[in-house]
Amino acid sequence: MKRRLALFLLAAIALAAAPPPSHIPVDDPSDPRLRLQPGEVAIESIAHSCFRIHSAGARLLIDPFASRMWLGYDFPPTLAADAVFITHPHYDHDADASSGMRPVPWTPAVRVLRDPGSYKVGDITITGIRGKHADPWGKEFGQTNTIWLFEVAGLRIVHVGDNGPLTEPNVRALGRVDILMLPIDAKHHILEDSEVEAIRKALHPRILIPMHYRLPDLESAADKPEGLGEIGPWLAGQQNVIQLDDNIATFTAGSLLPAQVIAVFPHSPRVHR
Repeated sequence: MKRRLALFLLAAIALAAAPPPSHIPVDDPSDPRLRLQPGEVAIESIAHSCFRIHSAGARLLIDPFASRMWLGYDFPPTLAADAVFITHPHYDHDADASSGMRPVPWTPAVRVLRDPGSYKVGDITITGIRGKHADPWGKEFGQTNTIWLFEVAGLRIVHVGDNGPLTEPNVRALGRVDILMLPIDAKHHILEDSEVEAIRKALHPRILIPMHYRLPDLESAADKPEGLGEIGPWLAGQQNVIQLDDNIATFTAGSLLPAQVIAVFPHSPRVHR
């Protein structure tokens, strides 16, 4: 009897500690589509390197993370998308069940794209460009990393994942970049400051969105995640920084300023630790 009670208590503790399951359908009543005017494109920050791109004809999700694996917080319980784009198979970018520990969060109707190539989802044209994960990480999967270029309503939006320094073929393939999502943190987990500047000079984005940095309000310990720094120290040395109040911002091709702007998004209020 005591052994059975002990096993029951252990199971209850494990269940309580397990992250809640996430659900990524095409549509869900709790997550309605944004109402956008013609020519408007919205970028929504979820957390870490995860974003949604909203247009008049599609809703795309980039790099959904697995809950409480390296990162100390949970993915939202429900987040709808027509398609999911994954840069590489690390848990903070890919919520897939490659470990067999949990079911995949997306429903069968959701397209999941990982490989370089040309794609179309609604009114968004997508190009996946073969890159290379920043050293020394990712050797267990050959350091593959797909750089995603999204073209919609006259805007060219790029998410580089955890790519290292861009090669000349990468820069040529990307062409003009209006909005760039780039991993930046004070501990240089992915890119050194000099590498960040080299990418900015090569691509000349009108808007730079930092990503992949520590979110102190979502972490339970000061030293977690291991090796990942905050964004504040890097921002302190930058100009034209805009700290957004909302995790969703709307852009049009005609609204971009001639000078480069660094737009810092808060994480989604749906994300909790």
